[in-house]
Amino acid sequence: MELVGTQEVELVRNEREFRWVAATLVMLAMLVAGAAVAGSPAAKEAAADMKWGYKTARRGYWQEALARFVHANELTPAQPRILNNIAVAQEANGMYEEALLTYQEGLAIAPNNDALRRNYMRFKEFYSSYIAPPEESVEQGGGGEEADDAQDDS
Repeated sequence: MELVGTQEVELVRNEREFRWVAATLVMLAMLVAGAAVAGSPAAKEAAADMKWGYKTARRGYWQEALARFVHANELTPAQPRILNNIAVAQEANGMYEEALLTYQEGLAIAPNNDALRRNYMRFKEFYSSYIAPPEESVEQGGGGEEADDAQDDS
């Protein structure tokens, strides 16, 4: 083992202290910025809209929930949690194309958000299976319009 001179030891200790102080300052700045945003009137109103949206969604009032979530997004844009809730409400309101775009917008912002990814995958499976099924070709015996007419008569 090689001995290090006292000046070198002090330099290493100062560098470690500097890194610790720098990391602490970064964390403190993040906390202050987060508190400023969380304490802003817009953030408080958005949180109230989200809370009200949750309540209305649980009661099945999806149009009201969607309106609340959209308003929250206008107040505090590009929040993955809000975009997820908008997409779920759009889906519940039968706005499937809009829901698809909203899920994709949320994932572009937060690709590792588990709730968003999970909901998107479930929606994508539903959407591809039931909403936008591949059209049958005439060679496969798909009667397209005849099948539609048969359903209309029943």
